[in-house]
Amino acid sequence: MADTQGGAGAFSAHEFTIAGRYLRTKRKHGGVAMIAIISVVGITLAVMALISVMSIMNGFRNELMRQLLGFQPHVYVDTRFIPGEGAEALVAELEAIEGVESANPVVTGQVMATAGGRDTFIQVLATRPDDLAQLQAIRDGQDPMSRTGITHGDLSEFGVGRNGGDVIVLGQGVARRLGVNVGDDVTFLTARGAAGPFGVTPRRKAYRVGAILAAGVSTIDNAVAFMPLEQGQIFFNREGEIEMVQVRLADPSRAAEYVVPVQNISGPNTVVSDYTSSDPALFNALQFERTAMRLVMAIVIAIAAMNIISGLVMLVKNKGRDIAILRTMGMTRASILRVFLIVGASIGMIGTLLGVILGTLFVLNIGWIQDLVRVPWDPDVYYLYRIPADLDLGEVAFVSIFGLAVSLLVTLPPAWRAAQLDPVEALRYE
Repeated sequence: MADTQGGAGAFSAHEFTIAGRYLRTKRKHGGVAMIAIISVVGITLAVMALISVMSIMNGFRNELMRQLLGFQPHVYVDTRFIPGEGAEALVAELEAIEGVESANPVVTGQVMATAGGRDTFIQVLATRPDDLAQLQAIRDGQDPMSRTGITHGDLSEFGVGRNGGDVIVLGQGVARRLGVNVGDDVTFLTARGAAGPFGVTPRRKAYRVGAILAAGVSTIDNAVAFMPLEQGQIFFNREGEIEMVQVRLADPSRAAEYVVPVQNISGPNTVVSDYTSSDPALFNALQFERTAMRLVMAIVIAIAAMNIISGLVMLVKNKGRDIAILRTMGMTRASILRVFLIVGASIGMIGTLLGVILGTLFVLNIGWIQDLVRVPWDPDVYYLYRIPADLDLGEVAFVSIFGLAVSLLVTLPPAWRAAQLDPVEALRYE
């Protein structure tokens, strides 16, 4: 029998049998079944929490990026120092670059908008009608389930008329603050008027609201309006000029890779940057928050796995006599080590598997859970209209491997102690 056991391969059937009996043994018989259950529950909750939190963080980041980039360009080309004809030629060259979906010439300006005794300061983007209609947020709005896009009115009259016409599009937050709707007039006042003998005279003009637009991001909804490019050039005293070319890519995540090629085409009189440089604090904070949250939740898993150590230490102490008998029957120290590794790894594996299942179910049904629990949710605070969650299979794999690895590592010290137990000393007083 000793030869049979001693010659058995690593992780043989009898090692799993002994480990299974130790896991099921109750406390009164020297087992740690209750502690094992507590350890499994702890790891399950920790893994579930990590998957849920990381999925929600991914959802926040992806949704915010999608909605921000639904309006913001991926690459900016400042063309204020090149003539209008050169800027128009540059647009055609940029659109010919592989991976570039569109290159849109724009003129921007700050105005004070007034209507019915109310006023607010907003950013106006003057753009071509076709370019506005192709914005991702407006195209997404064609989906009946979407919360973005044109909420009132349409773009049929935008850009129609002399010098582009007098129809504008307001962000829904701007329209709400001014108390206007489609068909109402809004007066714009800008300091970039015509130069005269007494300096620059502010320019004022009334425009008619043709549509109200929801970006899904409060910072955009509350601060943006659109007017036709030709009208914007006249209103902001930029006739024949283009201030900026907004480049949108098929893959926004590669925006930084296009800065140098676009700069080479644009020439030395332009300044080229990608969207991350427009608000580096925001994008750096999103990346740091994701990394920090992953670290914190990984520590939670490690803490939950510490219960395995306490359970195995008690198991080794209570089963000292059994270990000594097994050693005298021919089991090697390596075999004893593997038995207790199987015990700890089984706890970690069961807990990790349950955590992955419950975490995945939570993420996939988070909308239903939010409605059931009635979570207070203010779009003006979170910039989003619903709790987003994107399940990343890479994150799930990382959590699973990390949970199993931590469970195995914390098992090593008590398993090593069990393997080093001297059977003579253990049986001395038996």
